[in-house]
Amino acid sequence: MCPEYRPLNLKCCLPAGKPDGMMVMKSSSPIIKRRPKEIHLNTGKVMKSVPINVNRFVTVFAVIVSVFLAACSDDEGGLAKVESGKTEQGESTSEVHRLEDGSTYQGQLQNGDKNGQGIYMWPNGDRYDGEWKNGLMSGQGTFEDNQGHVYSGQWQKGVFHGRGIYRWPSGSRYEGGFVNGKKEGVGTYEWADGRVYRGEFKNDLKHGSGTYTWPDGRKYMGEFANDLRTGRGKMLYPDGEIYEGQFVDGVRSGQGTRTQSDGVVYEGQFQDDMAEGQGKMEWPTGEFYQGQFVADLPSGMGIKQWPSGNRYEGEFKSGVMDGRGVLTFADGRVYDGQFNMGKRSGKGTLAWPSGEKYAGEFVDGMREGRGVFTWPDGSKFVGGFQQNALHGRGVCSMDGADTPCRFDRGVRIE
Repeated sequence: MCPEYRPLNLKCCLPAGKPDGMMVMKSSSPIIKRRPKEIHLNTGKVMKSVPINVNRFVTVFAVIVSVFLAACSDDEGGLAKVESGKTEQGESTSEVHRLEDGSTYQGQLQNGDKNGQGIYMWPNGDRYDGEWKNGLMSGQGTFEDNQGHVYSGQWQKGVFHGRGIYRWPSGSRYEGGFVNGKKEGVGTYEWADGRVYRGEFKNDLKHGSGTYTWPDGRKYMGEFANDLRTGRGKMLYPDGEIYEGQFVDGVRSGQGTRTQSDGVVYEGQFQDDMAEGQGKMEWPTGEFYQGQFVADLPSGMGIKQWPSGNRYEGEFKSGVMDGRGVLTFADGRVYDGQFNMGKRSGKGTLAWPSGEKYAGEFVDGMREGRGVFTWPDGSKFVGGFQQNALHGRGVCSMDGADTPCRFDRGVRIE
């Protein structure tokens, strides 16, 4: 049913199937016909020309229409408008419709819904200018909130969907795909501080293949998962260092190869961004280590070889020989024993290619303390040593006979 105000042929109709309370004012015939200095009123009787005060007539007419509009409006705060001509099909591109909450809409309507091109303003200053479908932002449009966030691109059912550009007040910017209001697909994210990511997104996060650069010159090319470098990738550093291998949660973890700016190359296992586990390290000088690493340093069992030809196999700690091991010198000497802080210290045996042999105590890499020295002919000295030399009292064994003897810095004096 459409309530009527018959003196002016006004009707108040609620569009079929539209529950949002948008009211439509319809005029089934001309309300006012104007001629110079006269107004003709249709009284339903004989037409007369009655000269009246135009301003007063307009005022009275406005009051009547206002009262009628109030009667037509529903409790839901719907939009109200006067329709005639094309607007009888429910379309308007010029009138501004105001809601009770202070929002306004100017644009096309169809069957009481926002359809087509239109501008919507929220009371807090947020603004959308673009296409609508069935009352929702759909198609191409631009949204800007009162904080300065701006999205321009494709919409579907009221959310970002398709290709678009999102700008933050800070100066950061994203251009790429959106799905249901979130970054998805291929896009480019540029931060205000100079960081840039180009690649795949999923559920608003970096996910898939991409390239990430930092303003300090760092660059990553590889896989991402849940916004972090995860999977296989390649990392370039400002000082020239290069890492290629596995990443987990943004750090180097798993199998990889690191080439440092000084030419040192490590190939092996990483954990928490450092060499950890089994690996191999080579120096430009020809130095070589293969074995266990802890916190980026050789630690545990391993083998190390120097350009000189020296070779060590045994325990390491914090990058140096520490514990039990065998050190083979390039000249053929072999030390088998204890090490401390990279030096022969503790109990050990040192043998020469000539047949000489020492078994005893070492301090800071030298024979120091009690020990036994054996010559190639089988002769022995059992006693004290100082700075690699026989020193002090001892027992000399020759031809099967033991004789007390005394040495002073390698020279027998008794």
